[in-house]
Amino acid sequence: MMLWLLALEWPGMIVVALLLSPRIWTGNESGLHPHLWAAMLAGPIFILPVILLAHIYPARALTRHAIAAAQMLVSALLIDITGGRVETHFHIFGSLAFLAFYRDWRVLITASAVTAANHLIGTFYWPESLYGVLTVSPWRWVEHAWWVVFEDFFLVVAGLREENLDWRANHDALTGLANRGLFNECFDAISRGPNASGALLVINLDRFKEANDALGRTVCDRLLRLAAERLTETLGSCAMIARVKGDEFAVLIEHIVHREEALEAGRMISASLSVPFQVEGDELLLSASIGIALYPYDGAALTALEERAAKAMFRAKKQGRNSCVIFSTEIELRENILQEIRRDLHHALPRGQFSVHFQPIVDRNEVVASMEALLRWTHPVHGPVSPGDFIPMAEQFGLITDIGEWVLRVACRECRNWQRDGRRPVCVGVNVSALQFEQPDFPGKVTEILQEIGLDPALLTLELTEGILLKNLSFAGRHLNALRARGIRISLDDFGTGYSSLSYLASMSADTIKLDKSFLGGGSATESEIIESMVKLAHKLGMRVVAEGVETLQQSSRLRSLNCDELQGFYYSRPLPEHKVEGFLGSFHAEHTTDVQLAELSNSMAGDPRLAATISSR
Repeated sequence: MMLWLLALEWPGMIVVALLLSPRIWTGNESGLHPHLWAAMLAGPIFILPVILLAHIYPARALTRHAIAAAQMLVSALLIDITGGRVETHFHIFGSLAFLAFYRDWRVLITASAVTAANHLIGTFYWPESLYGVLTVSPWRWVEHAWWVVFEDFFLVVAGLREENLDWRANHDALTGLANRGLFNECFDAISRGPNASGALLVINLDRFKEANDALGRTVCDRLLRLAAERLTETLGSCAMIARVKGDEFAVLIEHIVHREEALEAGRMISASLSVPFQVEGDELLLSASIGIALYPYDGAALTALEERAAKAMFRAKKQGRNSCVIFSTEIELRENILQEIRRDLHHALPRGQFSVHFQPIVDRNEVVASMEALLRWTHPVHGPVSPGDFIPMAEQFGLITDIGEWVLRVACRECRNWQRDGRRPVCVGVNVSALQFEQPDFPGKVTEILQEIGLDPALLTLELTEGILLKNLSFAGRHLNALRARGIRISLDDFGTGYSSLSYLASMSADTIKLDKSFLGGGSATESEIIESMVKLAHKLGMRVVAEGVETLQQSSRLRSLNCDELQGFYYSRPLPEHKVEGFLGSFHAEHTTDVQLAELSNSMAGDPRLAATISSR
C-alpha cells in the first residue's frame, strides 16, 4: 500500500509544483521553477530507489524503514512546494497514520526522526518554505514538532502494545521460540520462493517424560528453556526454530538440497544438546532423537513433510535414541507395516499369537539363579514383531494390563514346573508396566495368581523401571511394601538410564538393581569405576546387582571382578521358548567356557590385575 502511495505522490507533487509554485514563490525565477525541479528530482533520488528496494527485498525491516523515510520526505517536500500552507502540514500526520499499518513502532520512530530533522534544518535555513513568508518564526518548528510527537506518542504506544500481543500470539510462552502458527507462516513464505528447498528437522527430547516425573515440572521447564537457548545458539539466524509440542521442536533450514547436508545439521544439533546442562546446581544430561525430511523431495505440503520427518524421528528412537535419521521409502514401508500391526494388536491375545520366552540369569559361580520372562509376538503375516514396537502400542491402547497379567500367569506356571528335587530353585522375573503397577489392587492380584498356580512367592521377582516408581513415591512405596510383605522380590530394571539420582535408591524398597547394558560400552576405566561405585552403594543398601547385556567372556569376567552378583546376556543364552527351558537347565553348568578361551582372555588382559585374579580363581 505504501509503495502505491509513494508512486502516486510523485506525479502529484509535480502537478502541485506546476500549479502553485509560480504564485507563491518569493525569489527570482530563472528557467524551470526550483520547486518543479525538486518535485521532478524526488523520483529518481529517493522515491524510485525505495520502490526498487521493496521489490528486491520485500517484507524486510530495512525496507520498511526506507519506505518510512521516503514517505516523510515526500510530506516535507510537499510543504516546501506549497509554501508552507497549513493544510499540507496535515499530510505529515496522514503519512504517520499510514505507516502505523506496518504495526512496527520502530518504523514510526524513523519517520518522526526524519520529520524532526527536516523541520529543524528548514526552520533555521529556509523558514519561509515551511511556514510561509508572513509567519516566519525561528521557534515555530517547536509547535510543529509537538504535534508530530503528540500523534507519534499514541501511535508508538499502540504499536508497542500490538507488537506485544502479536509476539504472544506467535511465540511459545515458555521458551520464546516460534509457535506452530508462526512456523507454518514461515514455511509458506519459503515455499513460495523460486527453486525453494530446505530441510525440516523434528527434534524429540529422549525420555523427557521420565525426567518430568523424576525431577518435577519446575526443573524440566528450566531444562526446556535451556534446550531452546542451546538450539538458538547452535543454528543462529539461519533457521526457523519452533516448539511444537511439550518436548518436541521443529527446525526449518533453507537452501539444503543434499541428504548429507541435512544429516550434518542434525548431528550438529545432537552434539550441542549432549553437552551437560546446569540446572539449579545439578548437572543434567540430555539427548534427542532427530528425524529429517527434505523439501520438496519428501513432500510439498508442510503436513506431509512433518509426517515423514516424524516417522524418521521414531525410527531414530527405535535405533536406541540420541541419533539422526533421514526419511526414506524404507521407513515409510516400515511405518505402513506398523500400521497393520497396530490394527491387529487388539486381537493378538485372544487369538493366541503371544508367547513367553525366558532368558537365564547366572550368579557369580555361573549357576542359573533365575529366568527373565520376555513377551514375544508372532504376527500371522509379518512374522516376529519387535517388543520395542508392539509393547509401547499396547501401553498406548491400554492393552498392556491384560497382556501383563497373562504373562505373569504363564511365567509363574513355568517356574513351578522348573522346580525339581535335587536342583537348586530357579526364580522367575516378570516385567511390570506402569499401567499394571498403578492399579489399586495390583498386590492383591499378584497374590491371587501365585495362590492359584501354587508358586512360592519367594521365587517371583517383579521388575520395574525407576520411572514407574518415581511418578509417586508414596504410592509406589505402599505397593512395594505390600508385595515384599508377601515374600515377593522387587528389582529395579534398566537402572542408571533414567533421570533419578543415586540418592533415590534408599527410598526404593527393592531387593535387586539391574544395571543397563549401556554401562558395558567400551570397557574403559571410567566405566569400570562407575559400575564399581554403583555396586558398592547397592551392597551397602542390602541390594543385589544384576548386569544386563553381557555378550562376551571379557565382559563377564570384568563384571564379576567388579563384584556384580548376577549376569545376564547373549553370552550365556539368548531368550528361550518355553519348551527349551527344561533342557537348558539340565545341561547348563558353571564350566561352560573352555581352557583355551580362558587362556586367550588371560593373554588379552594381562595388564588388569583384578581380571587376572578373577580368571585364575576359575
